[in-house]
Amino acid sequence: MSWGMSGMCGEIAGPIDEQLAGLRSLGVARANLTSLSFSKDEKPRSINALTDDELVELRQKLHTNGITGYCVTSPVAKYSVDTDPDLVTQQLDRSIQAANILNSRYLRIFSFAPRENGTAETDRDQIHRAFEALVTTIESQGNGVTPLLENNYRMYASDGPTTRDLLADYEPRRVALAFDAHACVVAGVRAFDEVWPEVEPWVQVLHLKDYVAETKTIVPVGQGDGQLTEIISAADSSIVEDLALEPHLHNSKYGKGRDPLDLFRESRDAVLNMLDTTGRPRPTVGKP
Repeated sequence: MSWGMSGMCGEIAGPIDEQLAGLRSLGVARANLTSLSFSKDEKPRSINALTDDELVELRQKLHTNGITGYCVTSPVAKYSVDTDPDLVTQQLDRSIQAANILNSRYLRIFSFAPRENGTAETDRDQIHRAFEALVTTIESQGNGVTPLLENNYRMYASDGPTTRDLLADYEPRRVALAFDAHACVVAGVRAFDEVWPEVEPWVQVLHLKDYVAETKTIVPVGQGDGQLTEIISAADSSIVEDLALEPHLHNSKYGKGRDPLDLFRESRDAVLNMLDTTGRPRPTVGKP
């Protein structure tokens, strides 16, 4: 079995119909759902802000388009560990409900950040306890959805040692990692040389965007400092289930003023070309 490809379709457009049409035009059949609206007149809302009825409507739209709601990419734990527990609970409960209704494979979460005056060292135990509470709640309330940790330069899991420290409490199939090389570069660490060896057993998803440290610019894979050629070459395609397009190009100097779908297509093509260059298997998607 080889990896597939997903897309964070909220970067294509606000209305969900345009998001799904964009994925279909790219040949990508897995949706990573962040925010959406149901009409052009409506402001997009986070996936965890949708009602049950809206989630059922979303499920039908996904089915009609032949696309799976692969990952609920929630904002859970992308904030300080001393954030109001009621907010954390509300976001988590709604995200789990979204994953259940959409039959999602993953629920993306973060690792909390240290308190304003804290550090990774001083707040380690509190963060471990808070993260464990997320995992056990997902396990008890979710219908088989897997917690998917994303490393992030502002959070506790920002480098190799801290990310491994958090994940070491769990078997790789209990908590998976969405490995973000771009976040490693922003954090000032080498994604493949320093971080990959620490976390490889947990990596089931690769979040694919790149970053040029000198200019602080997000770019397509292979054009930055994320060592993505090395990562793609080393990744076991029978364990890494998904190559996730998360371009972020529309918010970068690289993509300023350009059509978001065109940027998404350029990101997809860069990934496919890297797979060809490194001799790795292509997922079943449209050709560049």
